[in-house]
Amino acid sequence: MRTTIHFMLALLIMAGFSHCSTPTGDRSYRHPVPATADSNIVLPPAWAFGTLYGGYTDQEGTIGTIREILAHDYPIDAYWIDSWFWSHADHGIGPHKYIDFIADTVAYPDRKAMWDFMEQHHIKGGFWVWDCIQETGNEAAFHEFKEKGYFRDIYMNTNPWHNKSTSTAMHREGEGEEGTPTGNINFDDPEAAAWFKTRMKHFFDEGADFIKLDRTTRLSVVRTMFEISQEYGRETRGRGFMLSHMDGLDDEAFKRYPTKWTSDTRSDWSIEEPLKEFNPWVPRVAFRENIALYTDPEKKSSRIPFLTNDTGGFDMGNTTELDEELFIRWMQFSIFTPITSLFSQPENPTGNLPWKYSPLADSLFRTYAHLRMQLFPYLYSYAHQHRLTGIPMIRTIPGERYTYRLGHELLVAPVVTRGAVTRKVPFPEGEWISLRQGISYKGDTTCQVQAPLEEIPVFVRKGAVIPMREYASSIEKGNNDLLHLHIFPGEKSAFTLIEDDGSSNDYLSGIYAQTTITQEGSSEMVTVTIDPVKGSYMGIKETRKWHFHILCDKHPEKVVLGNREILFNWIEKEGICSVETGPLPLKKGTRLKVVF
Repeated sequence: MRTTIHFMLALLIMAGFSHCSTPTGDRSYRHPVPATADSNIVLPPAWAFGTLYGGYTDQEGTIGTIREILAHDYPIDAYWIDSWFWSHADHGIGPHKYIDFIADTVAYPDRKAMWDFMEQHHIKGGFWVWDCIQETGNEAAFHEFKEKGYFRDIYMNTNPWHNKSTSTAMHREGEGEEGTPTGNINFDDPEAAAWFKTRMKHFFDEGADFIKLDRTTRLSVVRTMFEISQEYGRETRGRGFMLSHMDGLDDEAFKRYPTKWTSDTRSDWSIEEPLKEFNPWVPRVAFRENIALYTDPEKKSSRIPFLTNDTGGFDMGNTTELDEELFIRWMQFSIFTPITSLFSQPENPTGNLPWKYSPLADSLFRTYAHLRMQLFPYLYSYAHQHRLTGIPMIRTIPGERYTYRLGHELLVAPVVTRGAVTRKVPFPEGEWISLRQGISYKGDTTCQVQAPLEEIPVFVRKGAVIPMREYASSIEKGNNDLLHLHIFPGEKSAFTLIEDDGSSNDYLSGIYAQTTITQEGSSEMVTVTIDPVKGSYMGIKETRKWHFHILCDKHPEKVVLGNREILFNWIEKEGICSVETGPLPLKKGTRLKVVF
């Protein structure tokens, strides 16, 4: 069907938006908890489904990097400062400052101003921390916790990581250092955990929003770090957010503390056919293995509801060579995952920022990142669905590791082979339409599809309803006041749009809005029915504008909205019937008929 879908997505960039009405929200109705619900799953804030970045930047560099990101027209929802936050000038050499609960006041002379700058741009700010205190250089903090009996144990730490070493390497043996007495804080002790929170509170009073936890995934530590964001974050309204390694999955309670990342991956295509050398401490996970952490049901990591990864890989290997192709293919994959983040070791001169790779990487990231932001209503609905149904956002295909479904409607086939410009794709049951080329493929078949470097093969299920919204540079800058419904007519099917306030825990009590959108297509007519909204939340609007983009094989005879004919735009070259509405009451619902 030609390039219809690509054109439909492009329409979103050109359209404007307007607010509909004043915020409201009758929260008296509460959705019941379905029997299928996974009660352990807690959603991250809505902004976490945008685009996240991290770096080893000082205050000036942090603000400068964010300005560059915005200048390149990239979306940005969060930025965290990694371990050098505590001691930037010596590149985190340690052991002094790790951790003293003061951090670097020279490289960050006015942290409040830095966090305020982020807040003004609707960007959340975070910083790195771990679960121990090294005595040397941090005597006051060390002896305070020791005298209070708040250490689980004390040992002689000879690992050079932030202990007389500028390397980012964690898993290395000491090189003759005498070592540093190090106390592991006993987060299993409620008093110790509470005191740690107290000592960290001032960072959040200044304006920090979340934590990246390194070194451990011990459940009590993860819980404490999450609760710090939840209780002290000024902008979270109780939702909370953190980043931790992907381990610690034996207890289902790990799902209560989103989000996890796939740890220190290798910037290489595969560990089976490596193109680079890496230090032995670097985990044996490259691009292909990284994807399998999401898609292999035998791996515990596939159970993580909101898993992210360092786009492009964390460790670039023992080389100064950049791999543009690998970065682009990795970036394309990361866009179609639950959480998207860009980060790398400080030795990587690009920091995995696309414009530092090449003009092509810059242009492609901008295109794909904009698309992700527009897909927010789709992604966020499936985040809720994971909690309500227990079915993950990433849906595996039996026997496949490099093809998966994102939600029910999208099929994603990352290119994982260097130099490849085609890709064999196993299509599940049904009929699938190429997002880029508009070509249809029958289900239960395997086909070779085109996959130039600029394109990741993505397919839409025939019968799908894909809700999208206007692009904004952060989730909080955008809204759902105007929604674009991309309709791929077929047998009767429905999509359930789920919305909430994005920052509180009201949704855990059934306070959210649910709108069922049904389509049914035949050779004579396509019908799209939007049911009255069920439920509510604080800030919900009373009306919404809709923009329908309906794939059609022929020119419609007429379009009927409710009981009246309305104007429509027939884009013959692309095979699209485009219909825009004014503000329509959410409580009444609506029905659109395209008659041929």
